[in-house]
Amino acid sequence: MPIITISRELGSRGDEVAAAVAARLGLRLIGRDIINRAARAAGAPEVALAEIDELGLLGLRPSATAVRAYRDKILEIIREQADAGDLLLIGRGGQVALAGRPDVLHVRICAPRALRVLVVQEIAGISSRAAAARVDASDRARAGFLRRCHGIRWDAPELYDMVLNMARLELATAADLICLAAGTQHEL
Repeated sequence: MPIITISRELGSRGDEVAAAVAARLGLRLIGRDIINRAARAAGAPEVALAEIDELGLLGLRPSATAVRAYRDKILEIIREQADAGDLLLIGRGGQVALAGRPDVLHVRICAPRALRVLVVQEIAGISSRAAAARVDASDRARAGFLRRCHGIRWDAPELYDMVLNMARLELATAADLICLAAGTQHEL
């Protein structure tokens, strides 16, 4: 009944690693869909749109009350999903929402900025300059979400049980390491 949270940087290939781990371990893979559920439940769709808009193109500025209601609903949904077990949660502050639970493995997947830019450029079929702008905007948005909603730095190593730098790791190796850590966690 593993529960794993994965925080990843855009272009780090963290989504691919997460999908591989979820498939190998038979876990439910949950990510952005939590945004939509939380926004509907909290009656704050503008907060969800603001969080999805990593590039800030929409210029949305939800009220503090709406942000609080949204954050509380996300935490509630994450905890409900974790209580059901067999879960791999991508992003959304799972490392905070499920902090301190002995049955959860918290993983951060990162890569050097230059590599991330190349990956985004290749996947999106855009220029290097546009890919760099996307990577930078995503980093600001993800860091901002955790700072606003939880008062933490997203890259603080103490939030994670494992940090994988994808600069020299193959996807399969990263997935192997996470599966191994998830398996040994239950034996302790």
